[in-house]
Amino acid sequence: MTSAVNRKQRADGIFHRRGSTHVMSLIHGTVVGCLSWYAFLFADLSPDKLWYDCPIVRHAGCIMLGHKVADLLLFAWYPSLRSREMVVHHVCTVWLTYYGMVDPVVPYYGNLGMMTEMSSPFLNLRHILHDMGQKTSLLYKVNGVVLLVVFFLCRILTIPLWFSLRKHLGTDELYEVGFGVLSSFFVIIPFVYLLNIFWFSKICRAAYRAFSRQTLI
Repeated sequence: MTSAVNRKQRADGIFHRRGSTHVMSLIHGTVVGCLSWYAFLFADLSPDKLWYDCPIVRHAGCIMLGHKVADLLLFAWYPSLRSREMVVHHVCTVWLTYYGMVDPVVPYYGNLGMMTEMSSPFLNLRHILHDMGQKTSLLYKVNGVVLLVVFFLCRILTIPLWFSLRKHLGTDELYEVGFGVLSSFFVIIPFVYLLNIFWFSKICRAAYRAFSRQTLI
């Protein structure tokens, strides 16, 4: 009897911690996503310049850095919350945002990375609804469709925007940004976008299975 109660208490504790993490990530994604898309649409961001400051991008980056570090600490303290892909993604994000915040360098490209966070609120809402037993609800299904569309728009469709970096490859200015930024450009960012493509394929497969079940019904 005591063993069963202890197992239930541990399960409840994991549920509440996971729920709190998803709520925190939902709020973070909303704030950073809105700031970064506002900067992209209305701030004076240009891919033609590498060294200049954009305060709104720096502020959004600081918020994002703090959240990812807090998440990593939670992953370390509560192993049940972490997955290998999320740990790798968060470590890469901490690297990217740190070097983007230290110096007023490449704010346009740093902002492109933060724009991907716009899909996070819908992803975390999906987890919250799933944990609440709402997997068959209309809200869960609508949120899944919105997640698919927003994920594609901000994590896949933005990939060609990085091609503007080609104009800087033959310039000395690019190679003066430092090892941290260069390693981000040529190693970490391509890897993160490969992760995004992998996750998008999983979302598409899940949507296809859900649609197939509805069709059969």
